[in-house]
Amino acid sequence: MQLHVITSLSIAFWGLQLAAQTAEEPKKPFADKFELHGYGEMTFNVFDWETYPDKRNNIDLNRIVFEPEYAFSEKGKLEMEIEFEHGGTGATMEFDKFEEFGEFEMEIEKGGEVIIEELEIAWQAKPWLELKAGRIAVPVGHIAAYGEPLDYMTSTYNNMEANLIPAAWYENGIGAEVEWKKLAFELAIISGLDNSAFSSANWIQRGNQSRFEYVNAEAFALAARLDYAIKDDVVFGLSSYTGNSTPNRPKPDITADGVVQIVDAHLHAQFSAFTFNAMFLSGTLQNAATISEANRNLSNNLNVKRTPIASAVLGYFAEAGYNVLSCLEKDIHRLDVFAGYYYYDSMYKTSGEIFDNPRWERSEIRTGLNYCWNKNIAIKSDYTFRTIGIPDLNKENTFTLALAYHF
Repeated sequence: MQLHVITSLSIAFWGLQLAAQTAEEPKKPFADKFELHGYGEMTFNVFDWETYPDKRNNIDLNRIVFEPEYAFSEKGKLEMEIEFEHGGTGATMEFDKFEEFGEFEMEIEKGGEVIIEELEIAWQAKPWLELKAGRIAVPVGHIAAYGEPLDYMTSTYNNMEANLIPAAWYENGIGAEVEWKKLAFELAIISGLDNSAFSSANWIQRGNQSRFEYVNAEAFALAARLDYAIKDDVVFGLSSYTGNSTPNRPKPDITADGVVQIVDAHLHAQFSAFTFNAMFLSGTLQNAATISEANRNLSNNLNVKRTPIASAVLGYFAEAGYNVLSCLEKDIHRLDVFAGYYYYDSMYKTSGEIFDNPRWERSEIRTGLNYCWNKNIAIKSDYTFRTIGIPDLNKENTFTLALAYHF
């Protein structure tokens, strides 16, 4: 209840401050206040999976994102991300071999597949303090800071992070960012998760209430991030998330708290032609066995997996890349060679009678080439050698070719 009151009062206060400031400033032409940027990616995947020999190769327009920005005043602005996913809108049918018992699953995307990922009003209250409200980015993990296709080495998001938590994670709420010398601190009070959508394969990844027209706000969550710039292009940081996921279920069918806690440590380093990234993530879920039992009885119409959920997950990765064309003076072309190791177990620890399924312990070696002929367009390719925690028929290898762009 206290978080509800704090959130409401904060949004009202910032709105009044921004309105007052805007009224005092002279009007500028619309063109001087408006900017439009964007990015996107398209991928082609070839699968060689012993666990699923009939898995079909695919090609997909993963996403194209438009980022309009409007400056209300010198200190206030509106930022948006409008995302078009998979080249269309409407309902889709997905074959799920592992979590839907080999049946087709109907994927009904909220609002089709055109999504307002971000919509925030930001106010630069002080040179060192920015306040924001709306649908904001959750400041947890590596992707939160390096989430555009030209920001990361791999052809798609790293699988460690994308299989444990929401990869492009936005929630409704308020936040504050503080920058002081080499430190950057971010704090956010945001809408909480819904544990009816948690699963064996992806833990809390689908729990951010994107299936419904409205987001339940019976419980809020707290996210925080602290980054330290060791050098200009060397940043080490920590982030955390905590929130009760039970009150936001579609129906009040259980009373046991489902507090989700996540901590991570992350590092990004850029030394001229050399790039290095690393991350460690640990997460826990309270009363996972009780929630798993309740989820087994959910309706098929909810579009959830209804599989057992881990009480703890673990993941980490390290990757390094080198621009082999760096020896060419004043050349805008890049050819990055990279390799990385990724480990993630979405059933790392279980409670009660839940089986610790080794199917969901995954290890990857991923290596590839990225060619950029300017700063806005890249052709990316990589090969993923993945093994799972069962002794036989455990290989899931994938070749990916991607076109990534920014405008």
